[in-house]
Amino acid sequence: MVFMLAIVFAFATENNTSVMEDAPITGFIYQNGFCVPAPKDCDQISFMPCTYNGNQVYAEKFSDTYCRLKLTHSGL
Repeated sequence: MVFMLAIVFAFATENNTSVMEDAPITGFIYQNGFCVPAPKDCDQISFMPCTYNGNQVYAEKFSDTYCRLKLTHSGL
């Protein structure tokens, strides 16, 4: 019985990575002074800026005119 409980606790405490943590992030860009959604998935793997049509892609739309948190992309 103790052995079975040890197995259960081992799986219960295993560090599981969320699927969302590894998923690409679709962000926002500045277009005509506004923060708008961009159909670009950034993987946050490298230090290279993630861009869409030459514009930096951001993770969050803070307001209609302010995007924040620059995203990066591996380029693959």
